[in-house]
Amino acid sequence: MKIVFFILFAAFASAQEASYDLILKGGHVIDPKNGIDAVRDVAIRNGKIAAVESNLSPSASRKSIDVSGLYVTPGLVDIHVHVFWGLKHGVTTDGDHCVQPDAVGFRTGVTTMVDAGSSGWRDFPEFRRRVIDTAQTRVLAMINIVGVGMLSEDDAVDQNQFDMNPRLVAEVARKNADVIVAIKSAH
Repeated sequence: MKIVFFILFAAFASAQEASYDLILKGGHVIDPKNGIDAVRDVAIRNGKIAAVESNLSPSASRKSIDVSGLYVTPGLVDIHVHVFWGLKHGVTTDGDHCVQPDAVGFRTGVTTMVDAGSSGWRDFPEFRRRVIDTAQTRVLAMINIVGVGMLSEDDAVDQNQFDMNPRLVAEVARKNADVIVAIKSAH
């Protein structure tokens, strides 16, 4: 008798569990990869898209949010940012001319950013350690051919041929091939 009760209880409990963690109801989904440009519901399970359908039942989820009148799209990629932020005033590399990826990205729908050469072969390890590896936003980078990266808007720094070392740039790029996507050759 105990075994039968346990089996029935387990079946009843699993029937009551929600299939999804979240359903976004009634948003205009734009998903070019899958050819969707229509009002759809989006179901999420374990942080991943589990279903995109016309009319999902809100009871199939722990939480449902009405997003009617809003656009729902996969995360956007910003292909030109400067995110090697820091406390150096008036400079780009490790300075206040850059933005913090998580402070700007997610609220604008950007989930991936490509830093456009803020750091060079000299300071890329610091950029990676302090910004790329700590951001929730996916950060990719162009490494600057100039060793100090983009220190300022002064062309004498950005065009300093004596700080350009193709061998060292290539070495840093190979060691960081998972995040370095290009080489920036200045302006």
